Amino acid sequence: MLLKKGSKGEDVKKVQSFLKLTADGIFGSNTEASVKAWQAANGLTADGIVGDKTWSKMGLGTPSSNASSSGSKGASGFDETYKDVVIEGSTFPGKPYSSTVKITLNAEITQEYLPAFSQAIPDATKGLRLLLTIMAYHEGFKKGSRSYKTNNPGNIGNTDSGANQSIASLKDGILLQKNYIDNIVNGKSKAFPMNQPVNIKPYYSQEIAKNSANYGMSPWLPGYKFTFTGQLDQFVKIYSTGARGGNSYVNTIVSYFTANGLPIKPESKIQDIIKLG
Repeated sequence: MLLKKGSKGEDVKKVQSFLKLTADGIFGSNTEASVKAWQAANGLTADGIVGDKTWSKMGLGTPSSNASSSGSKGASGFDETYKDVVIEGSTFPGKPYSSTVKITLNAEITQEYLPAFSQAIPDATKGLRLLLTIMAYHEGFKKGSRSYKTNNPGNIGNTDSGANQSIASLKDGILLQKNYIDNIVNGKSKAFPMNQPVNIKPYYSQEIAKNSANYGMSPWLPGYKFTFTGQLDQFVKIYSTGARGGNSYVNTIVSYFTANGLPIKPESKIQDIIKLG
């Protein structure tokens, strides 16, 4: 179930009737604004999208079988559900958070990354070590990958457009990771303006489109609007283009911390996480 601006059908009529709007079955700007207001008043992410949580809380019963959404494949050949959509908040709708993702670190992480980490940051807190390690894992640090070839385990500067930032050594690449996080928590990063509004625009990822089978997601990524306070889920939405199309990056980090005895949540703040342990 997912209804958003542009959707049509009987389910849209049900939502409109519930909100005491003209039930014409067309999800327009007025319907979107009313949905946002209702979500905000009922403790839900006010993104103007009627997903499973919003539909259930409205108590509208079983969705109609003939309801249609603009989420089907469009002219691009990909799911265009989130094309031109801006989500209020930092949670991708319809994808639950989890702390039970099973993670097995690959050989490049255990045999190369972790030994280099101990040399680069010998006095690191457990929280910092876990964060940088699981980010390197999620960024695909293994033989043949871009992060591996460039000694850049965090893919910092390795953009979706194909630009690469090569580092002299893996040790230096790990220090780059640390400095990147330090700049964020110290309010020195323009991309992560602490306690300031962030407006991420909707985006079509050529990288995901070219490798859709590997990514397993649509290249049409939503935008996000929130005030950046250092929250983990906010952080990954800015940090990773692909993370905007789901919550798996957050789930990976939370699960890794939980498995290592430091339970955290999506709303935990980076500045607190790196002080743990």
